[in-house]
Amino acid sequence: MRVRFIFAPLMSLLFLSACQSPMTPELKQCAQQQYQCEQSCSATSTNATMAQDLCINQCIDEMNACKAQADALNQVK
Repeated sequence: MRVRFIFAPLMSLLFLSACQSPMTPELKQCAQQQYQCEQSCSATSTNATMAQDLCINQCIDEMNACKAQADALNQVK
């Protein structure tokens, strides 16, 4: 199912983040935004389409940028 496709990578990301460094509030916010973004992609497309894949890839890019920003912020603290 599509929900599993979205949920599994998100949980993997959260697990790996937890292993690499403490889960900061900023990283939790990034993960929440990622989840909401992917849910939005799923809501706009009912089946696996190229448009949905592009949307999810954009969510991943946004997550990577958010994570980098959160990591940089935590380096300053």
